[in-house]
Amino acid sequence: MIELLSDQRAIVLGIVAIAGVGATISTLEWISNRQQLQDGGLYCWEIVGSRPLTVGNRIQARVAQQTLKYESYLGILWTRLGAVVSVPVAVWTGSYIATVLSLLLVVLTTLVMNVRSIYGMDGSDQMTTQVYGALLLGYLPHTALALNAALWYIALQACLAYFTSGIAKAISPVWRAGGTVYRIFNTRTYGYEPVARFLKDRPRLNKFLDWSGFGVESIFPLALVVGFPAVLVFIAWGIAFHAMNALVMGLNSFFWAFCATYPAIVYVAVSVGGGAS
Repeated sequence: MIELLSDQRAIVLGIVAIAGVGATISTLEWISNRQQLQDGGLYCWEIVGSRPLTVGNRIQARVAQQTLKYESYLGILWTRLGAVVSVPVAVWTGSYIATVLSLLLVVLTTLVMNVRSIYGMDGSDQMTTQVYGALLLGYLPHTALALNAALWYIALQACLAYFTSGIAKAISPVWRAGGTVYRIFNTRTYGYEPVARFLKDRPRLNKFLDWSGFGVESIFPLALVVGFPAVLVFIAWGIAFHAMNALVMGLNSFFWAFCATYPAIVYVAVSVGGGAS
């Protein structure tokens, strides 16, 4: 077991397989809603292309105008879909060139999406970009040391995201007072009426959910040093946390983006703390 968890290629395969599910879903969502990218749509080029970056005769503006208009951008989305699907296959077969090329395509098309789709981007999109970008930089030198650094970066980035989120909530008197989770579930955008009704008259449960949530987020970096199998406690919490948010709040993209970092977290935990075989 420890040998498997220390195998860089197995860890990378786990990362790209999980991240690939989320990236595939998000890309297919854009393709299926492509009418919003056409003239008159919510994300039409006439609207999003009116920024200083894409207006005028400068080189970057001319490139953006040709690359990000509807027909070209739709091709970029299909290219990203193919690249995302090909990454796990390339890693599985052990082809260095195929892995680098597919990762490069994912990163480039993802960056284009970040520029083109300026509305609605969130932490899951940022984490997905970080994951694929780190793996690309880790693979380019074609050394175990570089790939090891990439896996450490992904693990540290995930723990930093949890830590900052937890501390931000911990210093907030609103979160410490309790009831914030209930109020979120009671909204139209992120809410779920059955859960909101269940939590309505349960102040102790509300406070427990608030404090346990930001409490575990705040100590999540400990996952890197507790070793194996103790690290699985943090992984189980994260899976349950993001699954609940996906089912109740509709934040499915966070589930795949952050769970994709868990193989790297386990890898670092085994490297630092070891564990039972």
